[in-house]
Amino acid sequence: MALSSERLFDSLGHFGRFQACVYFASVFQAMSCGIHYLASVFMAVTPNFVCGFPGNVSNILFHNSSASSIQDIWTLWTSTENYVVVQLENGEIWEINQCSRSKREVSLDLAYEYKGNKSVFSCSDGFLYDDTKWKSTVVTQWDLVCDREWLAKLIQPTFMLGVLIGAVIFGDIADRLGRQRVIWFTSAGQFVFGIAVAFTFDYYSFVTVRFLLAMVSSGYLVVAFVYVTEFVGIKARTWASMHVHAFFAMGIMIVALVGFLVRTWWVYQIFLSIATVPFVLCCWMLPETPFWLLSEERYEDAQKVINTMARWNKVNTPCKVSELCSVQQDDPVSGRMGENDMSSTKKHNILDLFCNWQIARRTITVWLIWFTGSLGYYVFSLSSVSLGGNEYLNLFLIGLQYINYFSKYGWKIFNRCGIWPYISLHSRTVPNNCKITCCWKWKHDVPCRKCGCSFLCISEKCLDFHATWQLKKKGCACPWTAGRLAGCAENHTLFPQLPVLSEKVRFFFLCLCILEMAAPKVAVVGAGVIGLSTALCIVEACPSCSVTVLSDQFSPNTTSDVAAGMLIPHTYPGTPIHVQKQWFKETFTYLFAISNSAEASEAGIHLVSGWQIFKSTPKEELPFWSDAVLDFRPMSEAELQKFPQYRFGQAFTTLKCDCPPYLLWLEKRLKAAGVQTYNRKVSDLWELHSEYDIVVNCTGIGAHQLVGDKKLFPVRGQVLKVYAPWVKNFIRDGDGLTYIYPGIQGVTLGGTREKESWSLSPNPGTTKDIFDRCCSLEPSLREAQDIKVKVGLRPSRQSVRLQREVLSQGGVKLPVVHNYGHGAGGFSVHRGTAKEAARLVGECIAALRGSSSGAKL
Repeated sequence: MALSSERLFDSLGHFGRFQACVYFASVFQAMSCGIHYLASVFMAVTPNFVCGFPGNVSNILFHNSSASSIQDIWTLWTSTENYVVVQLENGEIWEINQCSRSKREVSLDLAYEYKGNKSVFSCSDGFLYDDTKWKSTVVTQWDLVCDREWLAKLIQPTFMLGVLIGAVIFGDIADRLGRQRVIWFTSAGQFVFGIAVAFTFDYYSFVTVRFLLAMVSSGYLVVAFVYVTEFVGIKARTWASMHVHAFFAMGIMIVALVGFLVRTWWVYQIFLSIATVPFVLCCWMLPETPFWLLSEERYEDAQKVINTMARWNKVNTPCKVSELCSVQQDDPVSGRMGENDMSSTKKHNILDLFCNWQIARRTITVWLIWFTGSLGYYVFSLSSVSLGGNEYLNLFLIGLQYINYFSKYGWKIFNRCGIWPYISLHSRTVPNNCKITCCWKWKHDVPCRKCGCSFLCISEKCLDFHATWQLKKKGCACPWTAGRLAGCAENHTLFPQLPVLSEKVRFFFLCLCILEMAAPKVAVVGAGVIGLSTALCIVEACPSCSVTVLSDQFSPNTTSDVAAGMLIPHTYPGTPIHVQKQWFKETFTYLFAISNSAEASEAGIHLVSGWQIFKSTPKEELPFWSDAVLDFRPMSEAELQKFPQYRFGQAFTTLKCDCPPYLLWLEKRLKAAGVQTYNRKVSDLWELHSEYDIVVNCTGIGAHQLVGDKKLFPVRGQVLKVYAPWVKNFIRDGDGLTYIYPGIQGVTLGGTREKESWSLSPNPGTTKDIFDRCCSLEPSLREAQDIKVKVGLRPSRQSVRLQREVLSQGGVKLPVVHNYGHGAGGFSVHRGTAKEAARLVGECIAALRGSSSGAKL
């Protein structure tokens, strides 16, 4: 969900009475999804069975036990290799196996062992089933055993295929027609198809209806997840999204309960299907989400929903749609990339998840984790009848532990690990349900080690209830850990495939752990020229990093948008000159390359020539940066005659950045590299420790409060933006207070340096003073038009703070890199300091890997 839209929840409440009612009503039906996903555990179970007899039975022999009925034998049946000897009333003696039967050629006394000739026949008289536990299943209904066993094994795969197709289809429909309509249809569909399954007349109609049931069940679960998330604010969203699956687990528990009480499959199916009838009867009352309505430009309908939310939550002044629309126009995710109207209507599809290496890597990683987690979960759940002990209790405890895990640990762990549904509310991003259909997008990069541990912990808890004692009985006194479990391969009676699966899972997660180690999560706080450039340099220096930019202000509302953007360095007394020179050279070289590329106009970068003039000869006629700019030389006498009050001057060619387009260009580069941007106010760097491995502080003047830097102070700057296309050369007073900087989109006139002033309001007297001073240098400016006033607070220090720091609380450490305090010279050195900050981030990554390796050793 685009975080700029949090303004709605700040106004109406993040989880008020309205959201609570909508949420619990919606997730109630998620129980039905859990029911139908796991219904086949008991409905398609295969009981003990043997071939049918070709006549009436007089006596039955099984090893040393005799009986008059096959039902008396089932309690002794222990293996599919067993057979029974049957004597018919006509005297014939038959050996009955599961998938064949043999007639003894010589009928002697009834004995279990026989060495004579036998004639083998097929099971043409059907099969006899053990009905002591299940009176009827789909397997016994249509004899899905022996050569038809593959049809029974196909029941759940076809259902899961329906789950996949349903998610894709209904996810896309929900983006086109709305979440509400899909919820209506899929809810009704679950009830109708659920009942219809019970009345199917053969196997093929059963599978077909179950396939349709899977489609609507999956469609509901996907769309309901998006639906409730679009109604819940950020403060409750993690909890709410995780507990959708808690209701899914409640459905699993209902399956266990109904399976215990009802042993006939079609009655069992009817009871399961009517469990959520109350929701089907009232789901039509659920409203459409305001964000989908806004994306469809249905503003009046969206306002009605917002007003309803306000009434229920007892809010007197609800947020207006016009305010939300204005916020979304400046949204950092969708509206800052410089797209035109045509691009905003661009159609997106699943291929956008592979548009570059960064996004493709994340997509593949999440898919693999989703696949592995689902594999493990469904292997344990669907095999609960084979785990030993009470099969109903097994499945019930699996569901209970699933709820317990999410309630007690899940949302906390997922919040710490950064699991978030990859949801956006803007028409310019990939549709919400398309992304949910593919998988969840974990908030930044997936913390695979934690995910792997979570998966193994879930499997441990689910199985440990009844199986640990069996392992110990087998001489394998070990806890339920995948590593040592693999050594218990002789324990095939518990779960024959589990040791092999565990080894594969361990190897798989080992690979993902390696990927995770190469992909630390880095948060860059601040979205000015320093923050965006630093994020870009980190991505370039460490392509495997997951980088996120967090800021409460993005262009055009940053201090950098006000800056003149002229590459003429300012001196930092606390920083060595050779370091400042290196920063400037790296910045000039970088921007010069852009100015010679096809992207120069889009980035707002161009070369400009002009003069820096002095009323007296400066102490250093050659500044330290003179060899970095182009064609640096003293001004000629003829040139100085234009400025009669000035005695000395320097002529050179440098670079000029039009700041707003340059910031948008940087954001576009970051987006192409897979960097996420979020509108978020960070009040304390430590609040990010649960979500990120490394934090980079590029907050400018905000660092004064954020980190309590008393050496940082504001220097207020007021400038004018005017339209004067005839001005081609820059003119700068040597003291830096008066300047004329022509750009691509206008001319910047300045300026002021008001130390310790925090005012962002334009001063009319200062505006007139700036204009008059600049007109004294260039009289033609009197004809300038479209004069706009801008004010910004330069973050000034004796030296730029560019260093590493480690925050620590309760034994937990958070590496931080600071890069702020550039004052009036930020644009002149931004690329150089960003590269240095990226190098420091690399050191932090190396330190994290070193500490991780040390811990393992």
